[in-house]
Amino acid sequence: MLSEKYLYSTGNILSLNELKKKAGLNSRDELIEALKITLEDSKGEGDGSNINNSVEINSDNIDRKEMKITVKVFLSNTDSKFLKEAIDQVCEVLKTNTIESLIIVINKHNDIDDILRLLESLWTVLEEYYKMKKLTSIGVSDIDTEKFIQLFKWAKVKPNIIQINLATCCVVPPMLQEFTKQNDIQLLTHSDPSPILTEESLIKYFGIDAELNWVARYQIHLRCRGVLSSKGYLVRINKST
Repeated sequence: MLSEKYLYSTGNILSLNELKKKAGLNSRDELIEALKITLEDSKGEGDGSNINNSVEINSDNIDRKEMKITVKVFLSNTDSKFLKEAIDQVCEVLKTNTIESLIIVINKHNDIDDILRLLESLWTVLEEYYKMKKLTSIGVSDIDTEKFIQLFKWAKVKPNIIQINLATCCVVPPMLQEFTKQNDIQLLTHSDPSPILTEESLIKYFGIDAELNWVARYQIHLRCRGVLSSKGYLVRINKST
């Protein structure tokens, strides 16, 4: 059975008036609302197979060094080629050669027997981009302390960020606190639901034959002003034909 690639980019959601009226959404609901607007705006413009709303990251002629781009990639398909694709697509949409901070998270609803081996496979991709100076800081989200320590010891380029979800882990594990402190690792918390896009929503907006490969969320902060200037999502799916 053949399949077609579909890429959807929301553009800068901070400029969407419809979303401004719905403050306080979690990231899943925010993504869904942004997709609704994107899909509605694309009606009548072909099949929508490449809705690629590029983002002007430097409309105020600010030095690129004064910007910090952070990206979180939510992987549903754990083939390493999709991680590469996600990084490349974010760079293309933002017209940048460098991402200051990138974090990966694996959909926990996947049936994964050997999470460490999978992480190592994905980590080699991040190391490759790091060595090319396309990534400055790399990390992972939502893995247990033991697996994170094993990944850290194995990696040539060490993870310097780990995110944990306080909704599922009310207290930061003491062992993780100590390890991150000793190794100068940023220990961050987040509240992203898992999965970021449910099967129900995928079918509702893209059809029963849609397969989600990844979602990437980017944020652009202006260091000189301490403000968030841009935020958006990219969604990559396959559809059977």
